[in-house]
Amino acid sequence: MNIKDKLTKIESEIDSGLKLKAADRLRNLINQYPNEIELWNRLAELYYESGFLDAAGRYWILTEPSEDRIKKCVEIYEKSVNYSGTKILQNITFRGDKSQLSEFAQKKLTDLESDSKKKSNYIPKFVPKLNKQKRKTEKHKDPLSNKLIGFILGGFLLSIPVFAIIGLIKVIDWIFF
Repeated sequence: MNIKDKLTKIESEIDSGLKLKAADRLRNLINQYPNEIELWNRLAELYYESGFLDAAGRYWILTEPSEDRIKKCVEIYEKSVNYSGTKILQNITFRGDKSQLSEFAQKKLTDLESDSKKKSNYIPKFVPKLNKQKRKTEKHKDPLSNKLIGFILGGFLLSIPVFAIIGLIKVIDWIFF
């Protein structure tokens, strides 16, 4: 199912009153497609319509505040985490490629990282989540671990006949001598 079909399904769930389920699906889509700021905006809009202004601000934080309601929600969210860059970075867990974001979003992430570094000497780093297909290809890309596994298996298989011969010699030695 492509992203358009998933969004259509999410919209039908929202229309049916299944907003929590739709929010879960949107968060999952954000994990799959972190650079799609439109998904972030849609989830923020859902939270805003439901009255969760701080949650809306959390997902609008990378959006340029073109409306007063966006500014207000982002301010409420930032205030709720005591303007902590570290906490904001941990909450939004951006796993995408910063270079694909808008200039505003790149600057915002950079500002949050510098604030986090300044206040806590720590910048949270998040590794992109891989879907099943990408995980399979990533497993086969690591030649060092493949060689190590092959070496261990080969050594084990080679040791079986050696131990069998040693055991046979000991049995013969025990019987005849």
